[in-house]
Amino acid sequence: MLVVNDNIDFEKYHLYPNVGLLNDPNGLVYFKGKYHVFFQWNPYGCNHHYKEWGHFISDDLKTWERVKSALEPSIENFDSAGIYSGTAIVKDERLYVFYTGNVRDEEGISVKSSQMSAVSSDGIHFEKLGQLFPHPEGFTKNVRDPMVWQGENGHYFLILGAQRDNVGDIIIYESYDFKTWQFRGSLIENQLLDVRGYMLECPSLITVDKKQLLIFSPQGLDANLEKYRYENIYNTGYVVGKFDEENARFIVETKFEEVDRGFEFYAPQIMLAPDNRRVMWGWAGVMDSHQEATVPTIEAASWVHVLSVPRELHINNNNQLVQHPITEIIEVPKMEKKMIITEIGQYRVKNTADWVIKIYQNAVLKKYQDRLYFERRQWATSKIERRQITGNVDDVLLIVDRDIVEVYTMDGLQVMTGRVF
Repeated sequence: MLVVNDNIDFEKYHLYPNVGLLNDPNGLVYFKGKYHVFFQWNPYGCNHHYKEWGHFISDDLKTWERVKSALEPSIENFDSAGIYSGTAIVKDERLYVFYTGNVRDEEGISVKSSQMSAVSSDGIHFEKLGQLFPHPEGFTKNVRDPMVWQGENGHYFLILGAQRDNVGDIIIYESYDFKTWQFRGSLIENQLLDVRGYMLECPSLITVDKKQLLIFSPQGLDANLEKYRYENIYNTGYVVGKFDEENARFIVETKFEEVDRGFEFYAPQIMLAPDNRRVMWGWAGVMDSHQEATVPTIEAASWVHVLSVPRELHINNNNQLVQHPITEIIEVPKMEKKMIITEIGQYRVKNTADWVIKIYQNAVLKKYQDRLYFERRQWATSKIERRQITGNVDDVLLIVDRDIVEVYTMDGLQVMTGRVF
């Protein structure tokens, strides 16, 4: 089983909640011999009315144990309505987590966000440390999702998704002592104006293969149907550039590219593994409210949404993101010659000719020349939806789980993720 202390094996390759709603992965970290994956979780319902941090741990990235929640709402006027997304960092043999606390009014409307922290000596039990700094002036309440790292100069930096005048932004703070945080303004200033939407969520600034990568999730981008871009309700993408520590600014050097061209992939976070691999998980669940409310797992087993499989990241010489499932979860894939897949498993399709493969009852992959189409029947509307990638699609890997399919080109340049029921 993937989750060894569950009574029911819902998924073989993907982390899932045993009850309630799962969304963003958080605080991905290796600490004292264990891999930790925290996640936003509502154990009391399949909706977004409440959030705490659920928690998985693993020795090997292959099998996982579900442990007690790491953080629950408790501080009046700061996180009483929810523990929202954040990150983790190890300092002085202690694990520090940073998160956004949410406050709602009597009608259940979110009215305030605060950036908070907590600390643990064992990675299981956490002590809350309170608010980091006041809410930044000039921004709406939509400031969230802290990500923290230590720079080459020894200082600590913290970035947040933010909103000013209904336009998305990423803001940055700096600390010399890990206690007092100075606001440094916008990380990206006047760059990337065409992909900001009305809000930018879940920013991550990491180094991959000696290159610096900024990943973020815009809300409100208009779909470009001619180029098959931004077709989901929300999207996640990346740019490559350079972080200027002195001025606390990221200099963008490439255009914005989507991380995943499928149906559901959002709000990813990246772990630095002890062997220096960068390993990413995303949330395979972002969808509109009607689709979400009718996901079949809710009626069948009172849970909803999964995380993607963990992916190892690289940047090639053309500044393109390369993604492969980590080796720990790869099985010897079946060389698929049939035209239908009816079982959970990993399948490799290597064929220069055109082909069509049906997956379960309601999904189809179609290869035509240098294009690969992923089609599915939408469970909420029964309409056929399609996503498309273009490139080297003569050799692809399929990871087929109980209700999710991930499609990887073997060169790692294209990925499509989609829920299938």
